[in-house]
Amino acid sequence: MTSPIRIVIADDHPALSKGLRGLLEAESYLKVIGEAGNVSDVVERVFALKPDILLLDLKMPSQPKAKISARGGLDVLRAVSGSACITKTILFAADMDTQEIVEAIELGVRGVLLKSAATQLLIDSIQAVVGGVCWEGTRSVPSLNALLIKMRQELIQRKFGLTPRELEVASAVVRHSMANRDIAHFFEIAEDTVKKHVTSIYNKVGVSNRLELDHFAREHKLPLRDLF
Repeated sequence: MTSPIRIVIADDHPALSKGLRGLLEAESYLKVIGEAGNVSDVVERVFALKPDILLLDLKMPSQPKAKISARGGLDVLRAVSGSACITKTILFAADMDTQEIVEAIELGVRGVLLKSAATQLLIDSIQAVVGGVCWEGTRSVPSLNALLIKMRQELIQRKFGLTPRELEVASAVVRHSMANRDIAHFFEIAEDTVKKHVTSIYNKVGVSNRLELDHFAREHKLPLRDLF
């Protein structure tokens, strides 16, 4: 007989936790082994129970009766990341911005899902994460790195307005030190088009040359990629 997937629910709303427990345990292979409503208790449950999955709300108090912190879930992750704990975390929150998601992924989160998602998506995300892949929204993602790159791209696009093509051109400039002529040949576009992309990138991120772009890319962790 296959062992059930053991889950701890971390949420400061007892009624939600109770309802979520009922939904999950309707599946015979899912078992909720603990609940916690503040950072301190969540960390204690994770280390003591060593669940397979931690369903973690982003916003929760640090201690019982304390004021709710918008970053309580991130504090949990900081406390347990890098430990020998085998628990895999799914961020399961009512709302979260891209910067928070990127921070959570950097701290080891393996899945990201809104509470408004259908129950089946939550179950699918748990199965995916236990199976060794990651989850984002409505689908699985091959790896933590792939998930992080995707979310960083969204963050950069929202923050600086860089388009997917401009990120590709920035990758060619920074990661491969390619001249405009080589970039044009690689992407099969006109050299003048490349120049327009480069100028647009400079204007959007506030730099004036390739060296400054390289420094900016490192400082802001632009989601650059190897093109070949």
